[in-house]
Amino acid sequence: MLQIRLLNEDLQRKAREELNEVPARIHEDLKTLKTWIEEQPHLCANTDDQFLICFLRGCKYSLEKAKKKIDSYYSFKTKFPEFCNITNVSSARLREIFRSGAFLYLPIPLHNNGPRIVLLRLASAEIFSLEEVLAVNHVLQDILMLEDDNAVVNGLVMIADQKGIPLSHILQATPTYLKKWITYNYESIPLRLKSIHFLNAPKIFDIVYNTAKPMLPLKQQDRFLNHNSLDSLIQHVPLKYLPNDYGGESGTIKEIIAEWDKKLDKYRDYFGKSIQWGTDEKLRFDKAKHYDDTFGSEGSFRKLELD
Repeated sequence: MLQIRLLNEDLQRKAREELNEVPARIHEDLKTLKTWIEEQPHLCANTDDQFLICFLRGCKYSLEKAKKKIDSYYSFKTKFPEFCNITNVSSARLREIFRSGAFLYLPIPLHNNGPRIVLLRLASAEIFSLEEVLAVNHVLQDILMLEDDNAVVNGLVMIADQKGIPLSHILQATPTYLKKWITYNYESIPLRLKSIHFLNAPKIFDIVYNTAKPMLPLKQQDRFLNHNSLDSLIQHVPLKYLPNDYGGESGTIKEIIAEWDKKLDKYRDYFGKSIQWGTDEKLRFDKAKHYDDTFGSEGSFRKLELD
């Protein structure tokens, strides 16, 4: 028996029409993925139905793409654990970064049943390194994959409020780091980024944007929008979906942080268990894709190709 949540009527329609989901075939597709995972000597993966269906939906039910993304997800976590494989969500430092409110997944999806909205506020976490802050977001992304059907089916809309962004974070966004972030978010995570809206970006941020843009998949390059004012942003994301602190109606930033604090507690055992999942590259029989070829054996950038 399938261990997955039922989608509401609107999300089920979108899953069928936009993601090629055939409810009668889900069991067989999941079985195929599980069999493939069992046959990979280098791969130890979570095989829960709810986890795997996220990859099927994120890859529009292309089994080959789903296999590649699962492999990439665990390969990346194994190679860069400090970047995307945090297993202790109770650590004081992680909670301090999280409670700064650098990443806020807002409670009301766009248009009430559309993409999940994430608000990025790096200025709130100025005292931490950029990698530490984004690593905490990767924990939140894992939770979305497990429980947020709007994010899985409809994707994400990111609002990056750059007001007060620390210069130190901009300087840490080196080409190597940007390659790592882009690779993980586009090759490994099965959450589709529908658009990114930059708000209050300082002129110096153009350096980061112009460095990152050529590294992005072509279809993503037109999904980056720059806004000089809130009035411009709300033409795309109506004000009511933003936190009360911005004049919206989705609750205060403090309330949103408190709700997600409870989620982190709820998933404490899950992340502790995740330490057993990953890859052993010595056992990989298919050497066609290996992140040593992309970033070098110590993580330095070499060459990246994205579909």
